[in-house]
Amino acid sequence: MRASEPTISGLLEFDDTVTAVLDAIPQPIIIKDELSRFRFLNQSACLLLGKSRAELSGGTDHDILPMADADRIRNMDRHVFATGEDVSFEEEITFPDGTTSTFVTQKHRIEVDRTGSHKDKLVVVTTRNVTARRKAEAKLRASEEHYRSLVELNPQVPWTADPFGSVLEAGPRWKVITGFDPAEALGNGWAKAIHPADLPATQRLWSKSIATGDPLDVEYRLATTMGGYRWFRSRAAARKTQDGRVIRWYGTVEDVDEVHTSLEALKESEARFRSIADDAPVMIWVADEHGDATYHSRLWHETTGKTTDQASGSGWAGAVHPHDRSVVIETTSRVFRRQEDVRLEYRLRRADGDWAWVIDVGRPRFAPDGKFLGYVGIALDITERRKTELAREEADALVRSVFDSTPDCMRLLDPEGQPLLINEAGRRLFAGEGSGENGPRLETASLSRAKADEEYAQVQQGKTTRGESSICDAGGTVRHMDIITAPVIASSGNDIRMLEIWRDVTEARVARDEAIAARLEAEHSSDRLSRVLESTMDSVLVVNPHWEITYFNTRARDLLELDERAEGSSLWSLFPVDENSLFGVSYRRVMTERVGTTFEEYLPARGIWFEIHAAPTSEGMSIFFRDITARRNLERERLHAQRQLHHMARHDAVTGLPNLQLFWETFGDLMNEQPGSRTAILSLDLDGFKAVNDTQGHSAGDLLLRSAAARLRGCVEKQDVVARSGADEFAVVRTGISNDDDINTLAQEVLETLGEPYDLQGNQIDLGVSVGIAFAPEDGQTADQVLKAADIARNRAKAHGRGTCMKFAPAMDADIQASQRIKGSLRRALDNDEMELFYQPLVNLHTGKVTACETLVRGPTRKWGPCRPRSSSRWPRRRD
Repeated sequence: MRASEPTISGLLEFDDTVTAVLDAIPQPIIIKDELSRFRFLNQSACLLLGKSRAELSGGTDHDILPMADADRIRNMDRHVFATGEDVSFEEEITFPDGTTSTFVTQKHRIEVDRTGSHKDKLVVVTTRNVTARRKAEAKLRASEEHYRSLVELNPQVPWTADPFGSVLEAGPRWKVITGFDPAEALGNGWAKAIHPADLPATQRLWSKSIATGDPLDVEYRLATTMGGYRWFRSRAAARKTQDGRVIRWYGTVEDVDEVHTSLEALKESEARFRSIADDAPVMIWVADEHGDATYHSRLWHETTGKTTDQASGSGWAGAVHPHDRSVVIETTSRVFRRQEDVRLEYRLRRADGDWAWVIDVGRPRFAPDGKFLGYVGIALDITERRKTELAREEADALVRSVFDSTPDCMRLLDPEGQPLLINEAGRRLFAGEGSGENGPRLETASLSRAKADEEYAQVQQGKTTRGESSICDAGGTVRHMDIITAPVIASSGNDIRMLEIWRDVTEARVARDEAIAARLEAEHSSDRLSRVLESTMDSVLVVNPHWEITYFNTRARDLLELDERAEGSSLWSLFPVDENSLFGVSYRRVMTERVGTTFEEYLPARGIWFEIHAAPTSEGMSIFFRDITARRNLERERLHAQRQLHHMARHDAVTGLPNLQLFWETFGDLMNEQPGSRTAILSLDLDGFKAVNDTQGHSAGDLLLRSAAARLRGCVEKQDVVARSGADEFAVVRTGISNDDDINTLAQEVLETLGEPYDLQGNQIDLGVSVGIAFAPEDGQTADQVLKAADIARNRAKAHGRGTCMKFAPAMDADIQASQRIKGSLRRALDNDEMELFYQPLVNLHTGKVTACETLVRGPTRKWGPCRPRSSSRWPRRRD
């Protein structure tokens, strides 16, 4: 280092550039002479000691620290001056204000030319404050003890198995439950503890999971040490590689005997309840603890005309008047959260299209142990009372990934910030090896609770947040982290999860400033440059105009596997690429145009992705580079995961066909790409599917749907769009229609192909198909309008019997509206006593005498005049 002759108590004098560089280093640096006097302090050291450089100049540690601490430090300085050995130690220092901090300090002796024959000996002291890290380590030890107790005291039996289903480990509670040693459960030994009647089904489900990689969830009876059997539930999930290959199974065995017994009793109780409720003169409903409807009485279905499937879950809300719907949903959601009684008045759509005012009263249900089970309620028709109390309000309401291959910590959180999934890098970062499959429960690692809540609130608004923070990893090392938090959006547009990425930028944060300072200093002093470059976290090369390497630091030597003979060799021997490669073009541009450049490129000879910063110097060119292979791999994997999530949000999980969300988007794109083009929509319904689904189960129903979807895809052309639009409904879009015969041919092929018998697990299933056709633009301008028209035509075709196809005609919709109006008028006429009796004599044409009399009932309507018998007589016969 270049310094002028200092005074006895003054500072070392540096030029402005050196001083600025040293002040820019965030780590405190102090230089002392042989009398332990301060000869230089950078800005970070002054901030640490709480005084200016001028105040500290010429002083000693006795001026700022207690005597005992100052004496100890001075003795350490003397040792370094005497031996020339570097010293690194950790110490706790108490400042004059009473505060105590822990520091890791390094001391190094240097000699600086003062005159031609005399050298000054100085000690360079660097230190860093590790107080926060030590406190975090103490918290981490307490956290580890907590989670260890949590695992050991868990009443469930954890187990693991290899990819072929052979059990590798079983928890110690296996012996407590069954009396068999856990070692006896390994391989397939667990089977001897299962009830013989339950074993075949258990083995079948386990074999299926092993073959498909799907999670296991099975209940069976285990022999117990008390004699007899108890019901247990075993669940397992597979840990997979990125390409989907199973590498390990993780599962638990849980005692559900009491739950199983209670469920059996509950089923019997529910059967009795349904029998009584269906005969009641009021509409009765039941909802579960999540607010989803599970039952409506017969009177509710007769009143609304909705089926059980249509009313289950939140489907019942479709029968509520649109102006009342939002208030009803909001109120029920609020009282469900509070578990309070609820009382509502709203309009309910009758099967005939008219609206009935009802009063709906619900009360929460609780188990004997106090557990919240849901609600039960009754709805009473109060239309007469509310005849003059019409209130209208309008509103709208509707509200896994693979991480272990990435070196960055990635966490999947729920909307409240609760970790659901963490990758292997995250477990190493926060809790070390040996944590559970998804890692321990993680609270916010470095931010305050208020700050974490603020960031999560922004993510819940659909925003992506990014910031930096410092943490202590499982080994106690302080790491600077770049934290990115982003929402995971469902197909409905709602945030359903949050994705957090923790990237270690410790090296980048420290090295970047040091590398920049080193590059500027290189033009003035190669000695100082060498020291700075050796401390940087980047790999550094310096070449002359002849492309000969004149300098490389330790990191470059290690990364490129160089030896001392590399100095003076050609740069191109390290980067064996042709002159047209990005390396060749960029380096030559720096040399010829004297401008800096930054780029990222893959070097096949080394198998490494490099981030390169090259800049011209007075001696040629300096190259700063680092290995970014891990980061590039992560970015590629993250892009793959995003594409998977996008596909899942827009496709049906059972058939793999596009869902309605993608159907609407595709239809809109087709209309925009081909304005004025004629487009057809075919609406299909599988007649008899519900009976198969009800009698043979949902798995059989799903298999049948997949078979039908495969047949349907075989009927259409490549450019056609096929989607699943309902439980047993499909839709097909074809654009550029020039001749209706093409659509008629397609419809006939669909009827014949989907109407062929299906082989379902050895049983032959016959299904009918009904097809409705509508065209754009004549039957509608939007996808919703055209699909509605096609659905009307399909329903009309279905009324004519299976295997029928009909095109939409405006009269179909007009007939439906007209019949609804007539039924409404007759109902009001009956309610208001507006029906009139007419007596008509019957005359014998031979004798001319009146032989009898018939009675006719007629009722006027408010808009169309008296309703003729021929147009209205069929409706009273259909009234309940």
